[in-house]
Amino acid sequence: GTGTMASGRKIGPSILNSDLANLGAECLRMLDSGADYLHLDAPCSSGRSVFWHLVPNITLGHPVVESLRKQIGQDPFFDMHIMVSRPEQWVKPMDVAGANQYTFHLEATENPGALDLKTIRENGMKVGLDIKPRNYRLELFGPQW
Repeated sequence: GTGTMASGRKIGPSILNSDLANLGAECLRMLDSGADYLHLDAPCSSGRSVFWHLVPNITLGHPVVESLRKQIGQDPFFDMHIMVSRPEQWVKPMDVAGANQYTFHLEATENPGALDLKTIRENGMKVGLDIKPRNYRLELFGPQW
């Protein structure tokens, strides 16, 4: 509502628990209910928790993003949360499919230089970084943490 926008907060529900057979309608329902953007998790397809083990497979990948764009249009902001190993391989396909933001796990790539932020921006997307603060707080934020 207006209170969330006035405070600078935005609501971006995840579509992961949606009825996947009616994903377009589910996304429209969330937007009609006041969502500011949609959070599209792209987890592994193994059924294991991706928070403990990042794997190469992807479930809600670029074909789903492309299909949603065709069905609900270009206006909704799509934050793609890439929860797989080697996230660098999905930058271009997600851009072409219509993702607006590319959020990835820093520890998911063996070579962080292979997934530089400039590449994501050059592919027309905003950058999101999902980190485990315990692992990276000194490197990212300095000794005050």
